[in-house]
Amino acid sequence: MLTREQNETLTQVGPGTPMGELMRRYWVPAFLSWELPTADCPPIELRLLGEDLVAFRATDGQVGVVSAYCAHRRVSLFWGRNEEQGIRCVYHGWKFDIDGQCTDMPSEPAASNFKEGVRIPAYPAYEAGGVVWCYMGPAELKPALPDFAWTQVAPEKRSLSKVVQDCNWLQALEGGIDTVHSNFLHQGRPPGLRYDAKDARGRANNVSQAATLEVVPTDYGYIYAGIRDMGDEGNFVRGYHWIMPWTQLRGYVRGENYINSGHMWVPLDDDTTMVYNWSVAYEESDQPGGGVENLSGLGKLVEGDDLPAWYRDAKRATENGNGFIIDVDPITFRATKNRENRYGIDREVQRTQTYTGIPGTNTQDRAVQESMGRIADRTLERLGTTDRAIIAARRQLLQAIEAIGNGGEAPGTASDVNRLRAYETVLPKSQHWYEAMKAKLLALEEPQAPVATT
Repeated sequence: MLTREQNETLTQVGPGTPMGELMRRYWVPAFLSWELPTADCPPIELRLLGEDLVAFRATDGQVGVVSAYCAHRRVSLFWGRNEEQGIRCVYHGWKFDIDGQCTDMPSEPAASNFKEGVRIPAYPAYEAGGVVWCYMGPAELKPALPDFAWTQVAPEKRSLSKVVQDCNWLQALEGGIDTVHSNFLHQGRPPGLRYDAKDARGRANNVSQAATLEVVPTDYGYIYAGIRDMGDEGNFVRGYHWIMPWTQLRGYVRGENYINSGHMWVPLDDDTTMVYNWSVAYEESDQPGGGVENLSGLGKLVEGDDLPAWYRDAKRATENGNGFIIDVDPITFRATKNRENRYGIDREVQRTQTYTGIPGTNTQDRAVQESMGRIADRTLERLGTTDRAIIAARRQLLQAIEAIGNGGEAPGTASDVNRLRAYETVLPKSQHWYEAMKAKLLALEEPQAPVATT
């Protein structure tokens, strides 16, 4: 459990808070590229780390992320005109460029140089992998660009969505890095029903549902493994990465495809989180260099260049509960299955087929995580041996907060995290998972010596 003070430290993300200052040392996923489809298109409203912002794509195609409020009378720039390399407030015509500089002030005399001293807060933006990221921290501490391996594939080879979650970011993150819950929440069966033995995880779940968790600390977060006993067949091992502060990588092997997927749990404020979900498929035979194959089995709702990107990029709703239009409103990014309609729970399905009766993997996640309240009270919890990843994440986040408070670097900002991959496999019980999988997990040419696990 945590103390009340520790819980507040980890969950409060606004300007000036310890966690908020840590998060501002990283590139923050701000929105999906297709939300600003063309130059001079209408702006969009954003909320990130407790700040109200507006984003616009300027005439030259660059993205500006600026304060939502005009410097004059604090009117929202969301109502503004996006024109000729700037966003113009409709109240008195003041105009600001992507750097927040006022470039035109038609309500003042033509001879006035007042505009030269007027700015609004603005954050550098960068596009990669269909996501626009912004950096909200000190300019002199800007980290390396977020060119993760999954961002480098062609758009048609990638599946990407996002959805608002009505709870604090930490309980969403902790739900994601808790690998054992998938045995129950997502794959659980009523008594007497066995798991599908066609894949290794299904066979492992038929033998043992209490996975062993091991965590290997790194300078960017950690590598962790869920190890499931498969009896005489060996151990099914799924290796993950947690990259500070909000990114998870997880892997699958499906036929000839080596699939990576993951989440980014980005705080909009203390009470609300935007969950980004992505999947890509690499060609297994090309590892560790990594060719790209089609996302067979991860498919699209529709195809066609004449369709809007938010429609074309929709994932199948039945797969994970993230399909735009059907499961997620493409304007507000709020889920159609939510607390008000009980997440679509079917009690008869729950009685006869699944533990939850709730359709969609990520809908199941939202249901249980939002049920903890807006901010979970961690002074009342009792953690077990399979909660090692959660305990380690909290410890490392608190250590990182202390480090930057003492003038140190944010963990991972000097690391080459962009090459990291996740992986799963079946191993002989005599073989240590880290030694066997490190080359895949770190995209190394040769395996390195194993390290101690916790």
